[in-house]
Amino acid sequence: MNRYYFIFFFIGFNLFAQNQNTYLDSLSTQIKTQKPKQALNSIIEIPYGSFVAELEKSEQLFNKGIELSKSINDSIALGEIMFKYGQLKSYQNKFDQGLEYTLQAIRIFEHQKNNTKAGIAYGGLGYNLKTRDLDKGLYYMQKGIKLLEIENDLEGLNPVYDNYGVLLSMDKKLDSALYYQYKSLAIKKQLKDSIGLGYSYANIANTFAEKQNYDLAKTYVDSSSVIRNKIADNYGITVNYVHIAEIFQQEKNYIKAIENYKTCAELANKYKYKHLEKYCCQNIATCYKKLNKYKEALDFNERFQALKDSTDNVATQNKIEELQIQFETEKKEKQLAEAKSDILIKEAKIKRKTTLTYYAFGLAFFLGLIGYLVYKQQRLKNKQIIKENELKEALIKIENQNNLQEQRLAISKDLHDNIGSQLTFIISSLDNLKYFDFTKEKLYNKFDSIGNFTRSTITDLRDTIWAMNKEEITFEDLKTRTTNFIEAAKTSLLGIDFEFNYPKDTDNVKLNSLQGIDVYRIIQEAINNAVKHAKATKIVVDFEIVNNDLKISIIDNGVGFDQSTTEAGNGLLSMKKRANEINADFDMKSSSQGTEITIKFEM
Repeated sequence: MNRYYFIFFFIGFNLFAQNQNTYLDSLSTQIKTQKPKQALNSIIEIPYGSFVAELEKSEQLFNKGIELSKSINDSIALGEIMFKYGQLKSYQNKFDQGLEYTLQAIRIFEHQKNNTKAGIAYGGLGYNLKTRDLDKGLYYMQKGIKLLEIENDLEGLNPVYDNYGVLLSMDKKLDSALYYQYKSLAIKKQLKDSIGLGYSYANIANTFAEKQNYDLAKTYVDSSSVIRNKIADNYGITVNYVHIAEIFQQEKNYIKAIENYKTCAELANKYKYKHLEKYCCQNIATCYKKLNKYKEALDFNERFQALKDSTDNVATQNKIEELQIQFETEKKEKQLAEAKSDILIKEAKIKRKTTLTYYAFGLAFFLGLIGYLVYKQQRLKNKQIIKENELKEALIKIENQNNLQEQRLAISKDLHDNIGSQLTFIISSLDNLKYFDFTKEKLYNKFDSIGNFTRSTITDLRDTIWAMNKEEITFEDLKTRTTNFIEAAKTSLLGIDFEFNYPKDTDNVKLNSLQGIDVYRIIQEAINNAVKHAKATKIVVDFEIVNNDLKISIIDNGVGFDQSTTEAGNGLLSMKKRANEINADFDMKSSSQGTEITIKFEM
């Protein structure tokens, strides 16, 4: 299925998507009164939402920018305009022209030895080649990343890492894609790039959808929507409906997909994102066709064709309007020149009798303006602080939800692997009873064995459910669970002396659910090994808090083993694997006097 990718190429812009017409039209009027350098900067800083909403008007302004940069001999500004022009041509499906403008920008930046801007331009070039030559696209993206990493330019690396993840996802290298997308996400958090966060979460969602992990993909789309709604990013909010619709479409839930595509189409129509509205109508028609609703499919296909035709006609219409404006401008300039001559003659005759009054009025106005600007700046700063605090709280909440989801997925996998295999063993054991003749005594022994294994499985299941039902596990929870296990072991294993030591002040010790279940399982496995293999007569379990680390030691006085010659069994491998899952240091020392297993991790 075709996937839409929407990525930022520039950092620090604001989306003024509510009224792009007014913004670009007013900018065209504004730059006529500005000095060349100021006008050039205004064109370079056109917001992304305005740029993609009205490509033809943006093209007129970029042509003006090229003229201005050449007139003041500003090569860096010329390179930036060329780069943006290349992106514009790609949106117009004029890929060859887009490639040429981007290459011109790169040549300028390399000549000026500006690695940062050259790296960003190479990233843009690679991204534009993604649908035409993916291998070359990946090559140019790598080249851009190398230049930006030399300069350690986080603002430049931020979007290029994100875009590179998109290309890797298209190349089906999904784990590598997630690696670079998470690197970009970390930079965005460091730079407090609230707008970019919405795009990072959306791109990570796309990659998880490609991995067919639809639940996690939806979670990340939800995270993106929280951010985008918080900052009123209308373009991003609209795009998110495409992301969630595509996920439902991949799941073959065509009804839900249609609902989200329709919402996106309504917003795209409202904000004049014609390319988005056209894309949604095309996919709605596809979904209706899958549902065998051919009339509805035909209606939306006709709407798609109408939007396609109107988009193709915009360029011609704008060219006519541009020529008409040029003609009217020349006519008005001629009339203005004649009127200006008359005005200058009249102004020369006017005597300035009230100069002092005007100066006083001007000074009063200036002081009032300064006071108003100071007041407005302070008010804006207060609002910004409030918004940053709200955004920080939202990010913390999202991070906690994502962590909890990932922990529960890991525990669910443990439940499937361990409990599932144990239940399969029980069923197989019961089935095998039908094929053998047993004496009464052997049959009872077999039943006792199966019963003991079943009780062990139920205990494991309860332990797993205990961890899954908690967002966090207190030290008291873990201590109680461990105490119960040791007490049960004392009752069933006569002749073995158990000792359990733990600190008194543990009110502030909190573990997440994955840490809790893994620590408990490691203790169980270590005690079982001491009983079964080491022939221990004493087992000690120590809990110790060292600085901000929790240290757990399981010590026995058994016969031990030679670590250099003995191959690690499933129990030892399982303990190491669980320690690795919670980023814990795992250490084991064994001798003829006994074995000590230690794990330590940050709480």
